[in-house]
Amino acid sequence: MARRRVSRLQKRILRLLVAEQRRTQGGAASSHYELVKALGGDKGNISHSLRTLEERGWLIILRTPGGQANSIDLTPEGLKNASEI
Repeated sequence: MARRRVSRLQKRILRLLVAEQRRTQGGAASSHYELVKALGGDKGNISHSLRTLEERGWLIILRTPGGQANSIDLTPEGLKNASEI
């Protein structure tokens, strides 16, 4: 299978999610707000990168009933790919 291109922002997102998963031993998902705050970038760019990673099956975005991103969690495939990056 061809290697998919991963942007610098997506790499930063994956690193933060892996670190959070290790810190909590997989017990808690990261909040969207905390992720945006930690990355310190434009919320729109971060949300776009998150949706791209979700489409690839690398993470799951849990949403509020209104459709807003609430929390983010890595999938097993996302964890595997993140550790290879």
